[in-house]
Amino acid sequence: MTTIYANGAFIEESWNVIDGEDDLPVDGNVTVPLDRFLEAPETLLRRGGKIAVLIAAGEKAEALRPHLDRIPLVIVAFPKFTDGRGFSAARILREELGYRGDIRAAGDYILDQVPLMRRCGISSFEISKPEVVKALKQGEWPEVTRYLQPVGTVEEIPAGTRPWARRSLRETAQAAE
Repeated sequence: MTTIYANGAFIEESWNVIDGEDDLPVDGNVTVPLDRFLEAPETLLRRGGKIAVLIAAGEKAEALRPHLDRIPLVIVAFPKFTDGRGFSAARILREELGYRGDIRAAGDYILDQVPLMRRCGISSFEISKPEVVKALKQGEWPEVTRYLQPVGTVEEIPAGTRPWARRSLRETAQAAE
């Protein structure tokens, strides 16, 4: 069982992680690396149970385009908290490919990155750092209200005279109350 943070709560999920050439179980939920999925996508999609695909840092999310409507979960790896390629993969999945399923962040990231990940389309989090779990359980959420890069997954409005500066509509609604 793995603890996942999604929709403001912690939930338990069970996915078998299949590495390299490991045998696939006949049924049950499995996570496979992108390259393994692309070798035989139809075979994997027809088996019993759900399939999740892990996109490692630097891999092209676009490779999943023809299969996204049949994949309920795409996991985006963050090997180091200083590696931003996972943000790009999530944005490509949501904005360019129109993926509507769950995008999960997994790996080494810090609490301050979680709101930015949500902004890029990530909807659930597999958390490896105990301090991040503790902070989220205590209700901490480092809200970011001003952005310098617009995204297509969040409603926002221009902030001032610079067209690339944005602020959250949430901030506007709170200020109006």
